[in-house]
Amino acid sequence: MRTFPKSLATFRGIVYERGEQLRKLAVEDLKRLAIEPPENIIVESRPATISVIVQPLPSGSVRVVVQGFLKALLLGGKHVALDGIYKLPDGTVSPMHRYTTAIETDLLPYSSGLGILTPG
Repeated sequence: MRTFPKSLATFRGIVYERGEQLRKLAVEDLKRLAIEPPENIIVESRPATISVIVQPLPSGSVRVVVQGFLKALLLGGKHVALDGIYKLPDGTVSPMHRYTTAIETDLLPYSSGLGILTPG
């Protein structure tokens, strides 16, 4: 199915690729990413920002969300692309389930309740 606009499909691909790269990292490496600043990129002449949010959990696991915003062409809005995982201390990766909202994952301060997390 074609995504409209095409630049949004390209942007989602970039966000999901970042998620795939993070799935390969150890928990300690992921925790170090928590202090990284957002990445500003251009996707087909449109400004975009990609952030990696890392939240340590009491179990020793981490919740990792790749959150991207792409400037929309109309009305000054933004498109949102999200990918997320849980990384357990033993290296196991557990996906965030489809339609897990930002509110349900306690990410409201980061995302203002926008978007839906979908597996990559």
